Amino acid sequence: MNGDTLPAFQAVDDYLDDLLSDAPSPLPAAAVERDSSWPPSTSGYLICTAAGVVVAIPMNQVADILPASSVEGDKVQADDGETRRSVRVVDLARILADHLHEPAADMLVVLHGWRWALACRSTEEETSRIASADIDWRVARPERRHRPWLGGMCKNGRRAVLDVVALLDMLDRDHRGNPSV
Repeated sequence: MNGDTLPAFQAVDDYLDDLLSDAPSPLPAAAVERDSSWPPSTSGYLICTAAGVVVAIPMNQVADILPASSVEGDKVQADDGETRRSVRVVDLARILADHLHEPAADMLVVLHGWRWALACRSTEEETSRIASADIDWRVARPERRHRPWLGGMCKNGRRAVLDVVALLDMLDRDHRGNPSV
């Protein structure tokens, strides 16, 4: 191990501890009434990493997976079976923890709606089934002020579960306000 490896692991552990402390359990009944689609009912997740964090993305929100080598600037051309589309690419590591450095992404996860793709790293475990009861869900979307994209944390395995709908809302809002995103 080189001298800067331990602080990076410590930074990731501190970051994950902070994420876990934000995840109340159980979900308040009032939050469920305001957002009936939360938490999601899916159990299939795509597993990837970014900024040293293992991330679970609901498979029903994944439109396509492409090699990172297909990026041209900040966009990628993706084919949805009917049309060739230009999809904006954002580095998932930048969203999770801008201050942590990650090796270059090796895959792009095109999200539902074909507007955005997440640049991230693949893992040995590409997909996983995770029961809803095994996730500490965060409160409903309207009440999340910090990290709206964080839907919850897996109780086992320390995985962040993305709320793709909230992430897409955040990316669209940020892009309208700052076209360089």
